[in-house]
Amino acid sequence: MQLGQPKHLKNSKGDGGGLIRVRLDEGDNVHRILYGPVKISLQYYPVLTEDETSGDMVQRMKVIRRDPSVGTPLDVLASLEKRVRRERGEPNPSSSLNPSTKWLYKVIDRNDPDYPAVKIVEYPYTVYKPLEELEGSVSTKDSSKLMYGLIFMWDAIITKSIDKSKGIRFGTSYSVKVDPENTYAGKVPASYLGATTDELVTNGLKLDKFFTPEEWAAVEEDGKSGTSLEDIGKPETTEEITEKLKQFPIFLGATNQDGSYRFPSVEQFKEQLTKQGLDFLEGGEDEKPKPQRLTASTTTEDSKKEVVFEEDDEETVVEETEVVEESTESTEEDSDDDFPEW
Repeated sequence: MQLGQPKHLKNSKGDGGGLIRVRLDEGDNVHRILYGPVKISLQYYPVLTEDETSGDMVQRMKVIRRDPSVGTPLDVLASLEKRVRRERGEPNPSSSLNPSTKWLYKVIDRNDPDYPAVKIVEYPYTVYKPLEELEGSVSTKDSSKLMYGLIFMWDAIITKSIDKSKGIRFGTSYSVKVDPENTYAGKVPASYLGATTDELVTNGLKLDKFFTPEEWAAVEEDGKSGTSLEDIGKPETTEEITEKLKQFPIFLGATNQDGSYRFPSVEQFKEQLTKQGLDFLEGGEDEKPKPQRLTASTTTEDSKKEVVFEEDDEETVVEETEVVEESTESTEEDSDDDFPEW
């Protein structure tokens, strides 16, 4: 198991998706961040799927693990939507199909029912950037020491707030701070910053002391599983994306949380999708859209590689507003823990 935020990950340009993720709930989220980040580019789009309980067709979101250097067929639709909205006079037109950049980490969520299981979390920039800055903060008392220590040595308190008057998409913000009960504040050499796990261990640092026995057992178990954050962060191929869009066609009758239709000028969307040879579903004229497949091309092959977080509710598809960054320097006295210098 690797720990920390090594330099090679911070400089990584890999993009992709995730496996099992932890949700960021409204309020305080207490995470022990183990390893990361891996930068990813995700593109969500609406589909219809059968509800396992009721059997009804319900609106859900699928996500494409996207390679920015290549793009996806939905990029064309995103551009089309913005053009249509601009022609209608909307200021600063946007599209719900715009890619979303996130940063993947492995974490232990202290509020998770499966605690202390190691899981994947995707943070927006407004969480990733403060985390990077907090870990890199130098002590005001001794510039040779880190203010808080390495990221896996302390709990991060990530507070999610939603301004209901602005809605989830535009009213979501985050603040990030270090748990004030951090006992390693001002004691960890600044030379540790950016080091790999092997480098830390080789130079005499005992990693298990930063965790409870149960947490360390979970960390070691994850290490044995072979689940690589870098592999999880790989984008889907063009062929995989095409297959996904065939198996799960975009739902043009999709609605927003307020009941309004998500896409303008559906006819232009249909024309563009037809040119691209892609299936789609369109809503009927009832208040609750009834789907109908409008092209004949279908696939009966099962998805070869499903990931747990592909289907999600509307709250996932948000662009977060600016973060209110907070930090708390611990007032704890130095303990007897030994941090070898190098």
